[in-house]
Amino acid sequence: MENRIKAIKEHFEKEAAVFDTLFFKVMPRYEEMMQALIDALPFRSKDKIKILDLGCGTGNLSQKLLLAYPNARISCVDMAENMLKMAKAKLKGSRNVLFWQGDVRDLSCREKYDCIVSSMVLHHVEGREKPRLYRKLRNCLPKGGVFLCVDIFLSSNRHLQELYMDKWKEFMRANGLPEKKVNNMLRRHQKEDRPVVFTEELEILRRAGFKEVDVILKHYNFAVYGGMK
Repeated sequence: MENRIKAIKEHFEKEAAVFDTLFFKVMPRYEEMMQALIDALPFRSKDKIKILDLGCGTGNLSQKLLLAYPNARISCVDMAENMLKMAKAKLKGSRNVLFWQGDVRDLSCREKYDCIVSSMVLHHVEGREKPRLYRKLRNCLPKGGVFLCVDIFLSSNRHLQELYMDKWKEFMRANGLPEKKVNNMLRRHQKEDRPVVFTEELEILRRAGFKEVDVILKHYNFAVYGGMK
């Protein structure tokens, strides 16, 4: 397992500079999903909320969060140093953003956050580790705090799972990725990622103590979901 995590870190370190260029050709409706996550946050635009961005990558979600909540203070964490460098450059000028390098599984909150967000990260975590991680996230929130996430999942139905994969490949091809690149992306997905059946993910979240667990937006195998403490 640790060899897999090491491989994930290495490829993100290597591809950080070109990550955004490729990612938006691979991730369907990502702008819409980020906006759906932000729209679902139960805060006013002027609120001085504290946000934890788990696996911030190049800072796309944090950038949008700051536009929606200019008084927010955001803590960005990512395991890849080069990803953090890209995020720092993208969020340059904001005094309300902190960065630290680390594995989301090792999260240890020294303060409470009004909301925790994550985007296309938690599918790297093994399913058996999810209950413990979700309990830790819940403990990082005050009563009424919110956890919201964008991620990729599986279906328990074989036909639907095949449909999901076909639609994903269609999207990548339509965005100009050559067949070799599409196949490479799918091989990496199979080797490195550990998505679980979506209904099981929601149940893990409930068992960890989250309330009002809901699905905000779903597009085939990609979804925005979350819950409250």
